[in-house]
Parts: sequence; structure tokens; C-alpha cells
Amino acid sequence: MLLVVLPGCAALAHRFPPSMPPTASGVEPGLDVQTRLLESAYRAYVQGRYPLASALLQRFVDSNPNSPRLREARWWLARSYEESGNLQAALSAYRALVGAAPQSIPRTDSYEFHALNRLDEFRRSLGPSSLLERRQIALWLTNADWLTIPDVGLWIAQLADAGVTALIVEAGSPPRETVQPGPIGVYFQTSKVPVVEDLFKVIVPAAHAKGMAVLASLNLHEPGWTTVNPEWGIAMANRTDQVFLPVGHVDVLHPDYQRLVSEVAQDLLRTDIDGLVVGARRAKGFSGEWSPTSRRMFEGQFGLSFDGHDQSVSPDAWRWAGWKTRSYLEFVARLTQQLRQTRPGLLVAVVVHERAVLSPADALTEYGEDVIETKQRGLHLVVQPEAGMPERSDDQGAAMETVRQRLAPTAGDERQLWLGMTLGASDQSSLITAVRAALSTKVGQAGTHLVLINGPAIP
Repeated sequence: MLLVVLPGCAALAHRFPPSMPPTASGVEPGLDVQTRLLESAYRAYVQGRYPLASALLQRFVDSNPNSPRLREARWWLARSYEESGNLQAALSAYRALVGAAPQSIPRTDSYEFHALNRLDEFRRSLGPSSLLERRQIALWLTNADWLTIPDVGLWIAQLADAGVTALIVEAGSPPRETVQPGPIGVYFQTSKVPVVEDLFKVIVPAAHAKGMAVLASLNLHEPGWTTVNPEWGIAMANRTDQVFLPVGHVDVLHPDYQRLVSEVAQDLLRTDIDGLVVGARRAKGFSGEWSPTSRRMFEGQFGLSFDGHDQSVSPDAWRWAGWKTRSYLEFVARLTQQLRQTRPGLLVAVVVHERAVLSPADALTEYGEDVIETKQRGLHLVVQPEAGMPERSDDQGAAMETVRQRLAPTAGDERQLWLGMTLGASDQSSLITAVRAALSTKVGQAGTHLVLINGPAIP
């Protein structure tokens, strides 16, 4: 084999796939010519003449698209580019090798498998700059959408061709009250909560092969992805002394629940995601909710107490809502720091209603959302469109521009702002058309990161 006979290649043999044996001279003249060309390229590579090696290998790839040694040539072409410092060309060559492979998971001894590993190492070493520094066009789909796609790899390739640069994938099942009854759990491998199906194992490699980032969405307020412990439950002010549990709602400040979230998030990180998106509350009434745990924490910090369990939170409603919101964002910030110990540069974003920009006081009391607090903690901000807002224009472009202008004094780094718009496509083919149409407008051509949501505005 060429790797063991060429000087200097022995050290690479344990790290990279071996070359195919040379073809016997005179049996297949075409293959014999290919072998000689590869030998010349390998010789240049081990001698450190990487520009010559890449030129010879590129000639091989262009001239022999049906060669049985094409994958081998693509691999060493990518290596040659990488060694010469041309990282963009190396990334393209690795992606071309992965993209030419069948959509099934590659064998561990294949060139495709090693190319995927190199792409992953690039992402880890370069941090967000490798996939998330540029302006992003993100597509947010539900798991129900993903489960109806027969060929995920092919469909992701079509999305990339349409202009999508990032995917937001829901990591867990949605709140029980928002969908028909179905399985409870997450869509990645973990031992901490039930697993419905491992979608991330298929989606993440396919997206990365096309140079697309993958952000996982996880709802902490209404975790439909796990069975809620009654001790994490919440009660409503001015109702009853007895704590009761509204469907799917939890006290996010409960230490045991935060511990579970941290453990689940660490397992989610092993899927090689590029970012985490913390979902917004759907239910109103944030300022009226309390639990014995959060109540003791509040009273201990401020030296205050409620007059009685059956009384409303007023006159401290603003302080109560503000304290809970800050405490929630402190937890998200701590979680971010923990995850970045494993994955430096991991993007973490918090989703808020448009109301948080257009009517901040309502957003604080109804949903526990605070744009300024979120930005001050260095978290990205995803603004989802919201139906029924009196200040909202029916034109999505105009509505997004209003949000952008309102955020101008507080937004800071524009790369931390993601603005959402809805598509409402009915099937896969119409979704591709809707994406292209959205990106052809002024909304899709300039400004901050864009999140395309295939569904209605959140309530």
C-alpha cells in the first residue's frame, strides 16, 4: 500500500484511511494512469509541496469523476489544502467528500467518516466563527415536520441550495396542551429522560456536511419532554393554599429541576450541535405564579413575605416578576458557562415574544421576558412574531423593521439578534418555494439573522 511504502507516511497511517492498492499495470490502462497520478500527488504531499499536491489531486478529481479512487483523492486533496493553510478550500473538499457519500451513516473505516471528524474538529477549534459568525438564515421546523421527510440528507441539501445556513431543531416533545397526545421525551440519546427517537444523529451530520449550523431548541418553562415532578409544580396567587400543577408548567427556579436541565443539556451537547435555543413561554400569567421554593428564595433575599397564600402578589408584583425573570436568566447564563467548558463558543439564545420589544411591561408580567437583561448577560435574542399585537403591522417586513428600530438603542452586537418571520408552508416542496420567496425580498437580503418559522405566529 502507498501509505506504507512512501517515506514519511507511516505516521499518518494510524490517523487517516489507507490508500487503495495500486492497479496492476497493463490490466486497466485507465486505472494505471490514475494510480501514477495519485503516486505523484502523494510524493508531493509527503515532501511538503502541498500546492503541487493539491493541483495534482484537483486534476485527478476533475478528470476522473467515476474513478473507484475518487474518495481517496478527495480526502488527500482536503488534507493538502489544510496543510497549505487554505482552510476554506479544505472545508469545501471535506464537504464534497461527505456530500458524495450515500445518506446512511458512513463506516468508521471510510474516508467519509474521517472527513466528518475533520469537519467536527474544525468547528470545535474555530468556535462560532466556522459556522455562526456570518449572517444566518435559520429554518425552524417541528419534529412532526422532520418525521415526515423520507430522505433527510437530500432535503437538507435542497435547503442549503435555497439559501438556508442554519437549522433550529426541537430537542424535545412540545407542551402537552399544544398538540395531540403523543410520546413524551427527547430526540437525542440520553439516560436522563425518555427518548422518542434519535433525530439529531441523522440531522446534525447531514447539515454539517453542507456547511449548515444546527441549533437545538429546548423549552424550559413548559417541558413537554419529561414527566414533571410534583415538587416542581407552581400555584397561582389569589386561588388556594394548596400547590397545584397546571399542565406541563414548572417552577424553573427549583434546584432539582435546574439540575435535570443541566444534565440533559450536557447530553444534548454530545450530538455536536452548534448552539442552544431556549424556547419562550406560551402561557400567560408569569407574575401570578409561585411555588414554595421560589417564594422562600424571594423572601430570603428581600426580607419580605406575602400576606397570605390566598392573597395576590400585589403590591410587590413588579419586584416579584422582575426577580423571577432575573433569576431565570441567571440560570440560563450559568448553564451557558457550564456548556462552554465543554464546547467553547457555543451559541445560546433566548426566545422572546415581539411583545418584549413592543410592550416590555406586558412581556415581563405575562411571560417573564426582559430584553435588556437578556442582552446584558451576553445571550443571543430571538424575537418571534406574535399575533394580535396592536403595534404590529400586517406586513412582516414592516413589522420586523419596527422591532429592529425599537431594539436599536439596546441591541448592541447585531450578530446577537435573530428576527423571526412565518412561512406557513403546507408541505416539503412548498416550503422550499416559500424559503426562496422570503429570501428574495428585502427582509431576506439585509439586516440581522433571520429565523424562518414554518407555522403561525406564537399566541
